[in-house]
Amino acid sequence: MSKIFFLDNQDSFTYNLVDELRCLHYDIEIFRNTVNPELIIEQIKQSLTAGEKPLLFLSPGPGKPSESVCMTELIKYAVSNIPIIGVCLGHQAIAEHYGATVTLAGETVHGKSSVITCQNHEIFDGLGDTMSVARYHSLIVKDLPDSIEVIGQLDDIPMVFIDETHKTLGFQFHPESILTTNGSRLLEQAINYLTK
Repeated sequence: MSKIFFLDNQDSFTYNLVDELRCLHYDIEIFRNTVNPELIIEQIKQSLTAGEKPLLFLSPGPGKPSESVCMTELIKYAVSNIPIIGVCLGHQAIAEHYGATVTLAGETVHGKSSVITCQNHEIFDGLGDTMSVARYHSLIVKDLPDSIEVIGQLDDIPMVFIDETHKTLGFQFHPESILTTNGSRLLEQAINYLTK
């Protein structure tokens, strides 16, 4: 089973995600985004040395991705070393690392249920080609590079993307929310896919 290094970006939804991951029986280490990223990187290295399967999980949070130095530094290290999952702000931070643009959405959404279109991908196995998801965001990602595959979208908004080479995945929506259909299963399938 994977060990999750969870970066808390000080969002009110952080511990909903943590609880969801604990219900799935993952071993989780939680760090606030105010800590020195070197501390987390050192623990990830120890986990790798111990033969564990570490994964970096970036939580939602307020503000812009560039405002979290800790998150930016962690992504720089992790992208070449361990799988990453980012939710909302975490999704945007990963996209920004790859050179995409993070910009204001046409509308601010808070607790809105939307139906996204899902591509044929292993993380969506058994979940259908559309799913209802919970959206809480005012920023969106644009201009993703060709190395990033959009595997879930709402109109022209990338809602799920993956870098298959570096096992990096972003969710613009909140999989832990009751408004997201089968969110727990999606999280489990995503983690299993990235760490296999």
